[in-house]
Order: sequence, then C-alpha cells, then structure tokens
Amino acid sequence: MDCQSTLLCNPKQTVHNPKSKIRMISSRLSFISLLTLLAFVLAPAALDAKRKKRSQPPPLKIVDITASPVPFAPGREPMTITVTVELPKKLDQFDLLEVSSLISLPTRRSIRFLVRRQLLSAVVVGNGKSRMTVALLWDGRDQTRQYVPQGTYSYEAKAKLMAHEDGFTKAKIVSPYARGKLDVFSPQTRAREAPHLEHVPFVSDEAGSDPLNEEGEDPGTSDSDQP
Repeated sequence: MDCQSTLLCNPKQTVHNPKSKIRMISSRLSFISLLTLLAFVLAPAALDAKRKKRSQPPPLKIVDITASPVPFAPGREPMTITVTVELPKKLDQFDLLEVSSLISLPTRRSIRFLVRRQLLSAVVVGNGKSRMTVALLWDGRDQTRQYVPQGTYSYEAKAKLMAHEDGFTKAKIVSPYARGKLDVFSPQTRAREAPHLEHVPFVSDEAGSDPLNEEGEDPGTSDSDQP
C-alpha cells in the first residue's frame, strides 16, 4: 500500500510549522521582557531598603578614643589607649565586652595586636545611653618585642559583645571599625614636652569593611586581660 501521508509512514518525522516557531519565539521574548521590566521595578526598592539599613545607627559603636601619655616615647610607661563604647539597650544575654586594636605600619603591615575583655559591671548610663570604657596598654613594641622607631602608626579598633553559650564564649554583636593614627616620639621629644591626655581623631567605618591585613598578628604577642 502506498503511503499517502509522510507522517503516517514515518511517525518519528515531525512537521515543521513556521507559524508555531514564530509564536514560540514571541513567547520567549515576552517572558524575557517581563523579567527585565520586573528587574527595573524591583531594583530601586531593593537599593532603598539597603540604604535604609545602612543609615540605621549600629547597636554597638566606638564613640571616643583617648591616648596617654602624649607625647609617647617607648621605654618608659606604656601608652594607655582608652576606648569608649556605646552599648545597645538590652544587655541581658551578654556577659563580656571585648575591645581590640590592631597597630600597623604606614605600609599597613600589622605589628601588634592588643585585646582586652571586661565584665559589663562597669556600664555607665547617661542621657538614656549606656557606655563603657576599656583601656588597652601598648608598650611601644612590635611583634618581635622590639621598640618601634619614631613615626606615625595606624590603628584599627573594634568592639564585640560576647556571650557564654554551650560552654563557649561567642561574639553576638560587632561594632564598625574605628581607624586612626598614633604618634610615637623620641625620648628627647618626651623630655621637652609635658605628657598629657589627648583625644585621638578616628574615622568610624559604619559599613564594617574588611580589617587591615593581619600579617604579623601573633596571639602570643597580644596584650590580653581576661576577667
């Protein structure tokens, strides 16, 4: 029997319909156009939400840093770096405040890591805000225990609220970084000028960017006072 229809003789052979192809391509283009339109509509809203989140004040932040004595010359008493931290209102679940500072060369290579943890029993409340001060001591030495030469050094400070959970101490809230400079003088300069307390200018990194390169940081050379 002669085949009157190609489709009947060969079921695997498909019929190519140009109109069907056009409709399929049109549907795909419409779908892509819809996705593009949604992206343009939703992107500004997502960006505004991100900006609002960034504009909110952090619950934990460093509000003041002082250094004493100034001028500071290594070899005598250490420099006391006093960091004042503004705390969140609710502190029930937190046990400790940890403040640390990474001191670096102008080349951004770190030379000393200072850290101290302190119980929250010394919280001071004023104007509806809770604050606490923690003192870090730097003897003017680097990670090799050698006195650093005269010059200007960078520091990067941050604060953490710590809590005890399951037998471990964990960080629950971390403040933005506070970055600034510390000046180290020669003993001759120290002899000529009377030492005093000085507020250290710093910039708070509200976005919480990555810390400085921690090359040279050695837990064995950190100054830590644990309660």
